[in-house]
Amino acid sequence: MPQTAESGGDGLSDQQIRRALARTLKSPEFQSAPQLRAFLRFVGTATLKNDRNTLKGYTIAVEALGRPEEFNPITDPIVRVEAARLRRRLEKYYAGSGSRDPVRIVIPKGSYAPEFRSLQSRGQAVSPDAADRAPPDPDPPRPGPPDLAAPGRKAEGRLASAMALRVPLPGVLAIAAACLLAGYLARAL
Repeated sequence: MPQTAESGGDGLSDQQIRRALARTLKSPEFQSAPQLRAFLRFVGTATLKNDRNTLKGYTIAVEALGRPEEFNPITDPIVRVEAARLRRRLEKYYAGSGSRDPVRIVIPKGSYAPEFRSLQSRGQAVSPDAADRAPPDPDPPRPGPPDLAAPGRKAEGRLASAMALRVPLPGVLAIAAACLLAGYLARAL
């Protein structure tokens, strides 16, 4: 099978890449985002054609996003903004309905050229029915936080350990507000 120059070095065929693009573009995560679909379709097709000249901000803006020919990529950041949105949407897709896809599409920061990576490159075999099976957990469980009561531990270590728990900022703020309120009420009584 022919190999693509931009496949991320995983030895994927054009057909595998086309299937990965089609699955991604038809997914629920991309159905509500026509501009991101147009962006991904454009850069994916250009990569398959090995046409790196079209993977420029101006060309993407005019040909994929429908901007006028007077478009100025220096004054209008639309392509950079949409590329960032596309990266986040791809992450959401692979965390959701695309979690079983045997091929991942990645748009590296600083580039508009997608890379196509197979699960095989992560030490897993890719078979035609691989999309029907769940891949191993890409985010294995982490060990619990270290013992915060360990003797000799500094306050900075406790703070870093608490931050390692990855509590969302709104949750941290709510807990802090509750503690302040409890302290205020305790003094008032």
